[in-house]
Amino acid sequence: MKGLKMFKATVVVLASFSMVLLSGCGVSKRGKEMRTQAYSRMDEVNAGMLHEQATTAFETGQLDKAMNLADQAVVRYPKGTDHHVLRGRVLMELDRLAEANRSFEQAIELNEDHAEAHYFCGIVYERLSRDEIASDLFHKASQLDPDKLQFLMASVESLIAQGEFEEAERKLIERFDDFEHNASLHHLHGQLMVMRGRHDEASRSYEMASLLAPDDVHLLEEWVRVRHRLEDHAGALGGIEELQTLHDQNLGKDMLLIKGRGLSALGRDNEARSTYQDIAMAHGDDMEVWEEFGLFAWELGDWRSLQRCANRLNAAGVDNLNTRLFLAVCARESGDLEKARKVLSGALEAHPEHPIANALLASIHMRRGENVEAAKAWKVAVKSDLDGSDGVQVTGILGNGP
Repeated sequence: MKGLKMFKATVVVLASFSMVLLSGCGVSKRGKEMRTQAYSRMDEVNAGMLHEQATTAFETGQLDKAMNLADQAVVRYPKGTDHHVLRGRVLMELDRLAEANRSFEQAIELNEDHAEAHYFCGIVYERLSRDEIASDLFHKASQLDPDKLQFLMASVESLIAQGEFEEAERKLIERFDDFEHNASLHHLHGQLMVMRGRHDEASRSYEMASLLAPDDVHLLEEWVRVRHRLEDHAGALGGIEELQTLHDQNLGKDMLLIKGRGLSALGRDNEARSTYQDIAMAHGDDMEVWEEFGLFAWELGDWRSLQRCANRLNAAGVDNLNTRLFLAVCARESGDLEKARKVLSGALEAHPEHPIANALLASIHMRRGENVEAAKAWKVAVKSDLDGSDGVQVTGILGNGP
């Protein structure tokens, strides 16, 4: 039995060898075509295996290995559109944009209906700041594969980058029904509405996006900023509380400032003061924080906190208008009217028409019994509307701060 098996195997080998010999003797045109097709299919299969290996290397960050394998795949089967696209993506990650672009354009030449080739070629042009060309390529990719959200998003974002807000909005709205449960689309619409100054619509889009992506902290922070712009202080504070309680976030400076402003606007002054104190402690080298804290303290009539802010700004060498106003108010409230007048005189040299500075000067003249000088300063002050209450104080009715 064993000998019979060996005999059969030998016959098969000899038969195969004979076919090879015969194939070399006289091959028909049809036979040559079949052989060429067979070799081509073999190259296609081998290139596909190289493509898979290159993809794995690319996705794991082994870019040099991915580049080598992608090159081999293209050489083995140059008609493979996907191989050129993968090669272009690797080159793009290596920041070899010109070569990447050639690979993507080669892919498009091979198959002009290949959506990914247009998309990635668009990314190259976007990186080269050729926004108009990039936009056309993204639009083409979105047309070729309308179910791919990232193509639509890229198309809309490129329109936004060019300032084509109306066209971007039109394109978003016409596709909302197709992607109504996708947070990214609502998020992008919210960002577009912010750019267009339509903050009510922006807030609604952010709300929907946040409902669809409840764990997206950055999205929630953006929504807080939108509500702050709308002066929806309760809503902004609600978002901040959610960040702290549900997401266990340590608030950054901007979120803390929004919290302080919201608490102040809602009349929760003690909480606002505590928040501003925390911000000043955490960001003691940020002079903008001290200025905002000072303005809050001034409005509240918290002269002790205002003096602290004035001292910190003065020690840091910040010699701007707010610092001088803070110092003047603190001097006035401590009873040193002459010091207050001198500080204000210096401020008014640089800002002679400033309403609050003139209102302060008028109040100091009034306390000194200098009614003529007070009237002159007040006349300048009332040329502009006074938002705060110091202008009211000059009339003798009410007020403490700016």
